[in-house]
Amino acid sequence: MKLPGHIAATVTLLASAISLVLTPSHALATPTLPATSSAAAPSLHLRILSTSDVHGQFIGKNYFTEQPVAAGYAHLAKVIEEARAEADLHVLIDNGDLIQGSPMTDWMVTAAASEQPLPLTQVMNALQFDVANLGNHEFNYGLDYLAQAYAGANFPLLSANLKPLTEAAKNKLKIAPWVMLEKQPAQAWLPAVKVAVIGVLPPQIMQWDAHYLQHQVTVEGMYEAAQRSVQEAQQQGAEVIIIAAHTGLPKNSRETHSSEQDVWSLAQIDGVDAIAFGHQHELFPGTDAYQLNPDVNSEAGTIHGVAASQPGAQGEYLGVIDLYLQWQQQGWQVSRSKSHLRAAAATPDTNIQALLAEADQATLAYMKQPIGHTEVALSHRLSRLQPTSAMQLLHDAQQWYVERYLDGLADESSTSTEQSWQRLPLLSAAAPFFAATSAEEAAQQQFTFINAGPVTIGDVGNLYRYPNTLDVVKISVAQLQQWLEISAAALKVGSNEEPYSWVESQVPSYNFDTIAGIKYQIDVSQPIGQRVTILDQIATEEVLVVTNNYRANGGGDFAGLDGSQIVFSSPDQIQHILIEYLKQLPQPYLAGQQLDKNWIIVDRE
Repeated sequence: MKLPGHIAATVTLLASAISLVLTPSHALATPTLPATSSAAAPSLHLRILSTSDVHGQFIGKNYFTEQPVAAGYAHLAKVIEEARAEADLHVLIDNGDLIQGSPMTDWMVTAAASEQPLPLTQVMNALQFDVANLGNHEFNYGLDYLAQAYAGANFPLLSANLKPLTEAAKNKLKIAPWVMLEKQPAQAWLPAVKVAVIGVLPPQIMQWDAHYLQHQVTVEGMYEAAQRSVQEAQQQGAEVIIIAAHTGLPKNSRETHSSEQDVWSLAQIDGVDAIAFGHQHELFPGTDAYQLNPDVNSEAGTIHGVAASQPGAQGEYLGVIDLYLQWQQQGWQVSRSKSHLRAAAATPDTNIQALLAEADQATLAYMKQPIGHTEVALSHRLSRLQPTSAMQLLHDAQQWYVERYLDGLADESSTSTEQSWQRLPLLSAAAPFFAATSAEEAAQQQFTFINAGPVTIGDVGNLYRYPNTLDVVKISVAQLQQWLEISAAALKVGSNEEPYSWVESQVPSYNFDTIAGIKYQIDVSQPIGQRVTILDQIATEEVLVVTNNYRANGGGDFAGLDGSQIVFSSPDQIQHILIEYLKQLPQPYLAGQQLDKNWIIVDRE
């Protein structure tokens, strides 16, 4: 009797499985499956899970308010467990910007300096991460700290486009361009799936953290490094290739890629099956920020047809990419794919909380150390709309620090070039990192707020949220005008009945620089690029601007800044400069002084 085709194929597979069971164990390493019709071929569900831009949100707590938040590793633990249970095989990736950005990571830096054990890898090992890709913020504290933060990891660190140059860098930076993971199905008679994961990061780390990385490492373009690694992985038999890309896409633009945001190009590399990306803190699928980019489907979660995910920031979401595999004569192949995001659980995992309990208490104590006083409340509630005391403190501290340096140039050891800086106007540029951009955010108190009275280390971290160092750039007055015009794009024509209607919320607050030391007005009724009028007469052709190292080295593409305009780089973080400034004040900040209202939005009351 002749059996129907699909039944015959099933019988053949069963016979093959019995044969494998009766075969000596050494022969199980390379099982051979018979040719079958696609309908009867073995299939598997491989799930790619990713976190990205967690920025030290491990335990699910806002240390500035001491209130719980549904975010971070503790709140993702159960989500990860459930997502794994729904698939045959799974890979868990952290995609970078993990070890910087929260009070706990600030405490970790001080703990590492005193050689205390750090909790990060203990938590990541408990969550069973398969790999961790490095992001740009991994280098904010140098290679020594990076090595300490990841000491004891049971998973490899990846970066295909980063190469250590010195023996010291090689010893501290234990990285691989890519790794091959062999994922064995529960059905032991099925062959393992060979999964390659490749990591890349923005080359701009060489600018943003040059003081740590210069002469220590070199970085090439992401596309070139990823393409080479894909070819290597294919040569070594990879059946599924994933890129963990700490990079994104140009937002709200028809531009497709740049040296910093290049996922669009990475998705076109032949052989790539999935991309876990990040860096921009967006949600993909789901965002409309990329809707102008060709071949990007923000609803389906594909880029050039390749399944992709970006899980926002702070561990609020888990990226999920589902790959459905079928066995073919040449091995496992992806037959279809899809992607989605899963929100962090409302309740935290108690096991992860227990692992972080000591670090949590140490962080709380660290935050409460007082370092000064303020006469007035320091708030970013209105920093996107008008000068505020919070912004003035940032400007005052930056200018105070550089003025002390300039005062020291009067001695005979300083060069004539350095002494010439004293004849140039000294301005300060700074942005409100956590400012309200809507009435809803203002009502929910989603902005920096520090009460009048004692100022703690935690308050400083709230006011200035990044470990940037301070730079001074020398630029032309024309470049200063361009700088102000770029910032003015963060505003729009609004109604005086609704103050926040003047805020262009698509522009993040960290790209709204205000500049102290001059008076200017912004007329948002004019075209972008023609809105700012500088009201002061500037007698020199050039000015000095105090800013952070991110901006001075080209971050945000402001006024042609690329690092070449830097005339002074401080070894000190701006957070520490704020602490020292407040410590040396003989009386509370702004006591007996007036707020300098040096800029206005025209037609806004």
